Amino acid sequence: MAVAAIEKTSRMDLRLTKPQRQSYEKAASLKGQTLTQWASAHLDECARRDIAEMSTTALSEEAFEYFCTLLEEPLPTETQELLDRKPIWQ
Repeated sequence: MAVAAIEKTSRMDLRLTKPQRQSYEKAASLKGQTLTQWASAHLDECARRDIAEMSTTALSEEAFEYFCTLLEEPLPTETQELLDRKPIWQ
């Protein structure tokens, strides 16, 4: 099954120290990848991880149970009144 090539139209230039470049090139070589392939794979992985870390809230089991309990309770009167108001922009 043929895989469609993805057009790559953007570039990113990095300034590196000589030891950094040598280390990255060695790692890429050991994986049988080009430097671009190796760097892109690691940047993709790190981007996914950082986005997940910053957009996910982790709760202990106890905190999660308390949170679920709060979700099942009726809204406070003041909150319900606020939600029932017609927005001023309508």
